[in-house]
Amino acid sequence: MVGADGNLSLRDGEGMLITPTRVPYEAIEPEQIAAVAADGTWTGPLPPSSEHAVHSAIYEARADVGAIVHAHPVYACVLTVAGRPLPPVLDEVAPVLGGAVEVAEHAPSGDPALGLAAVGALGDRYGVLLARHGSVTVGRDLEEAFYRLEVLERAAQVYVLAGLFGRLTSST
Repeated sequence: MVGADGNLSLRDGEGMLITPTRVPYEAIEPEQIAAVAADGTWTGPLPPSSEHAVHSAIYEARADVGAIVHAHPVYACVLTVAGRPLPPVLDEVAPVLGGAVEVAEHAPSGDPALGLAAVGALGDRYGVLLARHGSVTVGRDLEEAFYRLEVLERAAQVYVLAGLFGRLTSST
């Protein structure tokens, strides 16, 4: 994460705990984490991340998800701008991310439509690219969701750089 870009959340009963909006990660204190109820109301000293609708939509659609990481890693963002999904170019992509990582249709940041687009493109997999925006990875806990982010970004980097040779192979 760079500065205050991206966000993290944990399922909390019917709602979630999520990082606040516009606070650099190195400056976040535990008491600043926002609690967002299933109905979208929140408590805490600071507003929740502007992307809380993406997190809420995923939690609503996927009972298996306990944590979400939304980030803007460079190579994943290259794919989102190009509108290119990430095929399983490395052996670990399919088992770790559940297969190819699709690109969700574009919706403005903070718009509830972005959550619906993310859910649709995520399906039953563990990572999704948000068109012209960033990536989302999910897991049972933050450690698993973050590991999936690392695999997604490394695979995106390899895919983009291998594309410079003009010929790509994948295990699809």
